[in-house]
Amino acid sequence: MEQKIVKKLEAEIEAAIAKVIMKNGLKELPLLPSQRTMHLMSKAAVTVYETAIENQQSKD
Repeated sequence: MEQKIVKKLEAEIEAAIAKVIMKNGLKELPLLPSQRTMHLMSKAAVTVYETAIENQQSKD
């Protein structure tokens, strides 16, 4: 995927992660992740998505 799209997806996923964490907080989570951890979580999610795209394209 284009880098511009990757960065946008990462930012939007990171914001969604932060929103869910803020909503649930410590009452459901044993640890509040740092901003760096949330950033890495979003990067991992986009990497999984990119891999799914590659796998689908290789099947076609």
